[in-house]
Amino acid sequence: MTKRLVNLALWFTLVLPLGWIAWRFFSIPSANPAQELNHLFGRVGYYALAFNISIGTALASLKIANVRLPKFLFPLIAYRRRLGVAGVLYLAAHVSFHFLIEAGILEGFYAILKAKYLWVGSAAFLGLVLLAATSNNRSVRWLGKSWNSLHRAVYPLFFLATAHTLMIEKADIIHFSFLAALVALPLLFRFLRMVAKSHTALGPMR
Repeated sequence: MTKRLVNLALWFTLVLPLGWIAWRFFSIPSANPAQELNHLFGRVGYYALAFNISIGTALASLKIANVRLPKFLFPLIAYRRRLGVAGVLYLAAHVSFHFLIEAGILEGFYAILKAKYLWVGSAAFLGLVLLAATSNNRSVRWLGKSWNSLHRAVYPLFFLATAHTLMIEKADIIHFSFLAALVALPLLFRFLRMVAKSHTALGPMR
C-alpha cells in the first residue's frame, strides 16, 4: 500500500509543474505571453533534469555505502526514467514556443544560427531527446552494456543546458549557478572517489 502511494505521489510530481506554470502565467501578466511560457517551460525542464541527476547521485551513494533502499522507495528507480522523459517533454514545449515567438520554422532555425546560446541549447536538447528515446526497456535490451554508457551523457548535457541558461540575457545567474553547483559537487565527489579507487587498484607506480 505504501509503495503504491509513493508511486502515485511520484506520478503526480510529473504533472504538478503544469499547475505552477499556469499559476505563474496568470498571476504575473506579461507583455509577451509566448516568451513567458517559453521561459517557464524551459525552467521546469531544467529543474527536472537537475532533479533526475540528483536522484541518480543519491541512489549511487547509497549503493556505495552498502545501504539498501527501503522497498517502498523502489519506485524511485523507475521514476528516474519517467522524470527524464517528462523533462524532455517540458523542454520540447520550451523549444516549440521559441518557433512560435519567431513566427515560423525557418525563422526559428535562422534565429538559432545567429545566437550562440541557442546553438548550445539546441545541442543539449537534441542529446536529451536521444536519451529520452532510448529510455524504454526495449532499448535497454538492445543496447546492453552500452545503454549505461550512453545515458551517462546526461551529465555533460546538463552542463550544456546550464551554459545555455547562463548565456541568456537577464538570466538569473545566481539562482542557476547555485543550482548547477548543488548538482555538480556530489558528481565531483563521485568522480574523485572513482579516480582514487582506480589508483588504489593499480597499486603504487614503480
